[in-house]
Amino acid sequence: MKKIAIGVDIGTTQTKAVGFNEDGSVQTSAYVRYPLIQETEGMAEQDVEQIFNAVVSCIGQVVAAVHPLEISVVSFSTAMHGLIVMDKENQPLTRVITWADNRAEKYAEALKDTAFGQTMYQNTGLPMHPMTPFHKIRWLKDQVPAVFDQAKKFIGIKEYVFYRLFNLYITDFSTASGTGFLNIHTLEWDQLALAQMQISQEQLPILVPPTHQMVGLDKKWSDKLGLNEQTIFVLGGADGPLSNLGLGAMATGTATLTVGTSGALRYIVDRPHTHPQAETFCCVLDEKHWVIGGATSNGAGIFDWACENLLKEIQTEARLAGKNSYDVVMEQVKKVPAGAKGLLFHPYLLGERAPLWDAEAAGSFIGLKRNHDDQIMMRAVVEGICLNFKRILTELEELGGAVKEIRATGGFADSEVFKEIMADVLGYELSLTESIEASALGAVLLGWQSIGKIGDLETACNHVKIYETVKPSVVKQQIYQQLYPLYLSTQQQLSASYHQLAKLRTDLE
Repeated sequence: MKKIAIGVDIGTTQTKAVGFNEDGSVQTSAYVRYPLIQETEGMAEQDVEQIFNAVVSCIGQVVAAVHPLEISVVSFSTAMHGLIVMDKENQPLTRVITWADNRAEKYAEALKDTAFGQTMYQNTGLPMHPMTPFHKIRWLKDQVPAVFDQAKKFIGIKEYVFYRLFNLYITDFSTASGTGFLNIHTLEWDQLALAQMQISQEQLPILVPPTHQMVGLDKKWSDKLGLNEQTIFVLGGADGPLSNLGLGAMATGTATLTVGTSGALRYIVDRPHTHPQAETFCCVLDEKHWVIGGATSNGAGIFDWACENLLKEIQTEARLAGKNSYDVVMEQVKKVPAGAKGLLFHPYLLGERAPLWDAEAAGSFIGLKRNHDDQIMMRAVVEGICLNFKRILTELEELGGAVKEIRATGGFADSEVFKEIMADVLGYELSLTESIEASALGAVLLGWQSIGKIGDLETACNHVKIYETVKPSVVKQQIYQQLYPLYLSTQQQLSASYHQLAKLRTDLE
């Protein structure tokens, strides 16, 4: 009888469980969405129990759908940088404080240009940014001391799930590398980071490899999930590194590009690499692989913003005619020549992670003239999103070597125009893969390695099929090569004003 492996991907907006056949194809899947709680400025939290119930529900649905097939392994992927504070009774004192929460901004900024901040970056691979639990804990200590003082454990959502299922606080190296407390060179909790936050190693979970197995599921949960007590659960890793694995991007020179609401460029290397100006991150995949990259907050979500404000009449007509309004907008974008007639757009409407690592970064049109209409501005928006990825890619190549191939995934791949502009701006061929469940498949590949089904992660490449390649236009590529230095220099000049503008906005409000 064939066996099914389940990859559980605990994301920012939803949890998904995917049942994979032994050849890596998808047998079935289930998902549950949940909201982001934003009650005050900078807050971005989620309900702990809601996500735990989503995990239980999704696994249960997949198990029921494939019955009576045997489940060989259940392995996990999780969004990075979340924080939950647990009390002495092992009850959560907080919701999940997600990566998108910016309330620790001033504490990250205070360390950003210091010798200590640089040392922490070199040790942990994470730039000084409010997304990480390292800074969130400092914010809690200063702003919510009652919670900090009661803290028994500082954990993330996957650690909470494993505690509920197995009564043990445990985490893998990959997920831990998103906390700001893991030394990516020694794969141990960093003593300097612990001392700075005045917490003990005992307040963090036990560290184990991503292939670590757990059995002995509590009977209450084995019955609810439809599994037996000896079903193998594997810790797995963090969603970013696992996306690279799930896309088969293990070979030297193969980068991955993910463009959804936000986006990321990543590149697997065989040892830790950090950037001289701390413009990229370095996270752990496993004991032999690290992932360098840059995650941007300003992906295709900025295109959504532009659609709310530009070409509105055309979109209304499209909807009335039963057409996809995004497709109609992209048809207009395609009519505008590469370079948007000299109009540049910096897409930093949501602050920015890589390459700026500045929560106060702001968006801007540069070179706006009277002849620049909605159509041209929309083209500039799409190009600006792509140019920001170009900057991240440039930094990665300087660290990890030349890129030969970019494997791409995400919502942007649904648009032929968006894909073509991205290929032209980056100057590389894009390989579109069949694996739309990259992080879940990455988790399963770690699970298969754990149980001995595959010998090494490089075998992962055999499970990923490329269905389309998008080649850059030589002519348009040359235009963007001419435009990119101006994009870069104007951004660097404007960055000096971001915090002054933020203060002005606050004063005016």
